[in-house]
Amino acid sequence: MTDSDPIIYLNGEFCLKSAAAMSVDDRGTLYGDGVYEVLRFFAGRPLAMDRHVQRMRKSLSRIELDPPEDFDGFPRIAQTLIKKNSLSDARFYWQITRGASPRNVTYPKGVPPTVLVVPSPCAGLDTTADVPTQTAILMPDERWSNCWIKSLMLLPNVLAANAALRAGADVAILHRDGIVTEATNANAMIVRDGALWTHPADRWILNGVTRQLVMERADAAGIAIREKTFGTDEMLAADEVFLTGTTINVTAVTQIDGRLIGTGRPGPVTTGLHEALSLHIYSECLVAS
Repeated sequence: MTDSDPIIYLNGEFCLKSAAAMSVDDRGTLYGDGVYEVLRFFAGRPLAMDRHVQRMRKSLSRIELDPPEDFDGFPRIAQTLIKKNSLSDARFYWQITRGASPRNVTYPKGVPPTVLVVPSPCAGLDTTADVPTQTAILMPDERWSNCWIKSLMLLPNVLAANAALRAGADVAILHRDGIVTEATNANAMIVRDGALWTHPADRWILNGVTRQLVMERADAAGIAIREKTFGTDEMLAADEVFLTGTTINVTAVTQIDGRLIGTGRPGPVTTGLHEALSLHIYSECLVAS
């Protein structure tokens, strides 16, 4: 295996990524008719596997797609890929589409779903690392109104992320009529007077697994949590802003639209939650290994 040509899983078979083939009629390609998950392995062990599987099941249910026969075998498939690719710290992309059929907007009958699992190596946990930081711009949220479904329809996210890149920022934070929802690939949180604010887990955001883990760590630390909407002006005036996600853990946002957030450095709440999440990952994955 090389980083560019790992062994993957496609429709019941393990094969090299370079040898994998999917139909040009796959509905994931034609319509974005499918869902996905991204999860992490640390030291060969998954973080919050059950939560990712549960969310995938909910997403499948919402798009009226029955789980494939190998759905419950995903943990075993992932562990097999860890071994076949000699991986320890890895990111897994898991995608299920409605399968391949002649192009027609109505659901095909008797067509098996397409199941794809792709691992890739990534950095392991460094409990001594400083809080990572990013800069951001604000962008209108042009996504559909069922953002809680982790669907393949990510074109608005792609456009916003590249607008941020052109503006010299790392990420775009989205808003609907001035109400902050989330970032292009992460949940957004602010800190005001020591309390944690985040958009409610309704149809307008994805209830991220890392979001859940961080809120649980905040609650355990006695930090007040407000699952309430807040505006762009409130975000710009916040003491701290940070993002949470499977691939970024807790990442501080130090600047938005060219304006410093707080002191322009990770604040105490962000730093504490970064450390608490790292400790949780260490205890769940590295100690158990």
